[in-house]
Amino acid sequence: MTERHSFISATLAELNRRKVLRTVGAYAVGVFVLLQLMDAAVEPLRLPDWLPTLLVVLLILGFPVVFLLAWHLDIRSDGIHRTQSAGLLTRSQSTILFSIMLVAMGGLAYGFYQYYAGVFQSTSLQAPVQVAAEREFTAPENSIAVLPFTDMSQESDQGQFAAGMSEEILNLLAQVDGLNVAARTSSFAFRDNEGDIREIGRLLNVRTVLEGSIRKSGDRIRLTAQLINVEDGFHIWSKIYDRDMTDIFEIQDEVASSIATALVDSFEGLTAKPESRTDSIAAAQAYRTGRLHWWRRTPDELQKAIELFAKALEHDAQYAPAYAAMADTWLLISLYGNITTIKATQKAQAMIEKALAIDPNSAEAFAALGLARWQIGQYDAAESALRQAVELNEDYIPAQLWLAGVLGEQGRYPEEHLVLQQAMQRDPLNELLMVNYAQNLSTRGDWQAGRDILGGLLQLRPDSTILLRFMAKMEIYNGNLVEGWKLANRAYQLAPDNPEDIASLARTWVLLGDVEEAERLVLEGLESAGNNQNLLGTYWMTLMVARRYEEAETLVREWIAEAGDDLPETMKRRFDFQLGMIAIIRGDLPRARDLLISAINDDEVLAYSGDAVMVVTLAALASEQLGDTETAEEMLSDAERKIRRARLNGVDDPGIYYNEAILLTMQSQPERAMQKLNEAYQRGFREQWVMDIDGRLAPLRSHPEFLALMEQIRNEVDQARTEIETLSQVLAQL
Repeated sequence: MTERHSFISATLAELNRRKVLRTVGAYAVGVFVLLQLMDAAVEPLRLPDWLPTLLVVLLILGFPVVFLLAWHLDIRSDGIHRTQSAGLLTRSQSTILFSIMLVAMGGLAYGFYQYYAGVFQSTSLQAPVQVAAEREFTAPENSIAVLPFTDMSQESDQGQFAAGMSEEILNLLAQVDGLNVAARTSSFAFRDNEGDIREIGRLLNVRTVLEGSIRKSGDRIRLTAQLINVEDGFHIWSKIYDRDMTDIFEIQDEVASSIATALVDSFEGLTAKPESRTDSIAAAQAYRTGRLHWWRRTPDELQKAIELFAKALEHDAQYAPAYAAMADTWLLISLYGNITTIKATQKAQAMIEKALAIDPNSAEAFAALGLARWQIGQYDAAESALRQAVELNEDYIPAQLWLAGVLGEQGRYPEEHLVLQQAMQRDPLNELLMVNYAQNLSTRGDWQAGRDILGGLLQLRPDSTILLRFMAKMEIYNGNLVEGWKLANRAYQLAPDNPEDIASLARTWVLLGDVEEAERLVLEGLESAGNNQNLLGTYWMTLMVARRYEEAETLVREWIAEAGDDLPETMKRRFDFQLGMIAIIRGDLPRARDLLISAINDDEVLAYSGDAVMVVTLAALASEQLGDTETAEEMLSDAERKIRRARLNGVDDPGIYYNEAILLTMQSQPERAMQKLNEAYQRGFREQWVMDIDGRLAPLRSHPEFLALMEQIRNEVDQARTEIETLSQVLAQL
């Protein structure tokens, strides 16, 4: 008599006999691995947008196919055979099983689709135009953007002339009081854009848009210009200019002046501003082209800018903006290139004085002066000069960018936020404004909003290393280690010789625990940029993480010797802080206390600075261990005031929770300290190396909850590093 089986037991036996579950499981693992590799390769290899989607769909369709093949076929050593029925299931039971398994396969496939649809195209990173279309249209009444003129000549050889025409018009309109003109860095992002002019206008936050075209035939040229209302897309004004091709600079000057005058007449209540211009068209052209390179912030681009500003001065030795531009470019090269801050400041100061001697009301010169003062830590003087620059010319975006930076460095984040918002109204697609705005949001606890803003701009400019580098830094700071590495690595692949991108990727490897790879990158960068501040700072951090304290101290002393007797007070305090940190780690408490106390700036009225809190609390630790509890308590009270002021200024990032945990630990409140450490972790704090060497956490090191948290962070960092190393190997083979 045949033994009867229950449906469930018969089903499991049949699935096991036909190796269905094993086969489908192996296929699912293979799909997961393949999609992970696709996720890693899609951006670096610039694969077409449709390829990941097609791959996901094909792999999903493969689930039911694999199920059917596994059910009917059996692979043996002697070939492929059709699987014979064992009679465990009746026909109706087989039908039910097939239905259940197909539904299960569909559910598994749907899960893969839902997950990877979000991986390959995140809905949070909306294109800037989509974001602009959704927001309320609140552009200023008298506002305009000048788009790049289109070269419609048959030979397409008038592109430079067309760009020069647009720039000249924009420059003239910027001198009109009461007219809000979108900055070139934003409006020229639509050089080849054929989108809806209404969407472009909304994105640029203007009510009108000027576009035009140029056609050349023989020795004649025709320029067409039209002013368009953003709200409805209709033309407000249009005109055609026909000219003989004689001197192109004269044509640009004449036609641009004519168009600008006609446009101003289209608005009400506008008057010309006092301006600092040159009679040399060649000088103006060289200056404007130099600023174009200047905004890109790489050593090569800044060097090109220097050369073009020098060329402008060859054409007009009394052109004040060009002297100011030379000054601020040297200062920027000290940040992005290969020159020390002191040497850069010396070069810049002479240029600033020359510019102000020619034009005492030069906004560009006051802005450069503010940047110079900021770089040597003279915050009051920097703010005063930059506010003067903004008052002289509210359309000069660098002044507002640096003013925001000065405010942010002092912890005055609400003020920084306001300045950046005002600047972005004039230049809504400026990368440097937007990364600083996103950082302000992140500091105040809203990195998701900052990520959305930068993600949209990154879609418009996918090869911007400025955006990639900054987003990498903030992703890591907020705990997204793998995503941060991907962005930093992408920036490095695009610009492997840029010191900023080398330092960014090296710092990422430090946080991931691969000090050897970080050091390799830094030393490679220092071969060509031995004076770059960011690379040197990253090298010092690498030595500290590797616990090579003697080498770290030697490096700082070399910096001090190179700076000489003219070392600015801010730089001296920073060096004392670094030496004091090394001394306290090595147990040299008297020396550590003296250096750290010297690093404290009693005259500075900062609303908040994480480094300032670290200096004060480390000095308190050294004082306490030397038996000076009264001084230690005073310093801890000072640290508490700084943190309280930070909270009043809206700070809510991982760093402030860590600082609060440090303070509570030193105040003998371990339970509250652990609560703050856990909150720091929840917000993304993953700096394992900091916690490993931080002597201020000594009272917690035997606490079970602290040990568990350290183990959790260590496991996450190890897991991220393993995943990244696998991705690196795959990318290296592609």
